[in-house]
Amino acid sequence: MDIIQLKIEKDNSVASYIKIIRKFDDSLSVGTMKQRIDNGDFVIGFDLEYYDALEDINEIDRKKLFRQMIEELCQAGAKISIYQDNEKISIDTLDNRLETLDIISQQVENDIDRETQ
Repeated sequence: MDIIQLKIEKDNSVASYIKIIRKFDDSLSVGTMKQRIDNGDFVIGFDLEYYDALEDINEIDRKKLFRQMIEELCQAGAKISIYQDNEKISIDTLDNRLETLDIISQQVENDIDRETQ
């Protein structure tokens, strides 16, 4: 598994951060997210290997949506720490990982296309 998790530093804008996160994933309650921010815990996680056939059919790229959520949080003033498999990483490292996954995905699709011709 390739899990990315976020910690958000507590400040006076926690409510706006929670609103941004809930646009991406509304499975956690507001109270749970607030408590995690207050305690300095991981607020949200995302598996980079996540796959949903329905989202694929509808051309929804959750990895891009996750990255956009991070960007929105930063623009809202959130101080974010990003962790990959419990190791702190930079946003550049995350971007490189996402780009690598996109390249691999494209290569696999090209190989499948080539084999079916």
